[in-house]
Amino acid sequence: MTAKASIHLPDEVLAGNRWFAGLSASLRAALIEAAAIRAVATGRWLYGSGDVPRGLYAVIDGTALVYVALPEAEDVLVHAAGPGEIFGHAAQLARGPRLATVLAAEPSTFLFLSEQALARVASRHPDIWQHLTRLLYEQLGEALLTLARTLAQPASERLALRLLQLSKTGSGTPVAIGLSQSEFAELLGVSRKTVNRLLQALVREGAIELHYRRIVVRDASILRAMLD
Repeated sequence: MTAKASIHLPDEVLAGNRWFAGLSASLRAALIEAAAIRAVATGRWLYGSGDVPRGLYAVIDGTALVYVALPEAEDVLVHAAGPGEIFGHAAQLARGPRLATVLAAEPSTFLFLSEQALARVASRHPDIWQHLTRLLYEQLGEALLTLARTLAQPASERLALRLLQLSKTGSGTPVAIGLSQSEFAELLGVSRKTVNRLLQALVREGAIELHYRRIVVRDASILRAMLD
């Protein structure tokens, strides 16, 4: 399957990212101007675990899957990054190898800021390093919350939260999420049968529609009510 070109402007998508929106207007403009647009086909890698870091990414359209390798085991799907999410900066800050493998779950569009482009931005905006460190701190907090929810919350609530997170850039129109039921099951740490049962319940309530490798969020308010 071929990659698709984004129909959304990077600044519009990233405006929904709290970290990016909190930057100064001049720094936001500098980052977008220095970055390149990359269209990536389904299943294509952005980078692999152990790779030398070459830059950081932001999802504009589509979904990126993040896999972590376990010793003597298959890679485990640990995260799905949707529009507006930024990743790849941890290895860039630490000057160490990539900690995960990231690939496109569907035809996707990414904003890519190369190592050289980031250095050029930093020459005019040296505070970018402090901002990236803060982003890493915020994402660590989110990862700890996800772990806590996995241990304490029922699968139905965790599924609702994932659906909301992956559709958070929608504004009044149905939002399609390009993940299979098997991928959702792996993310939630439950069986595919359990995920299918939970999704069918959401279909009956009018919250979502199910299609092949695609879930359309029709009414996010139903999902939010599950978390109240």
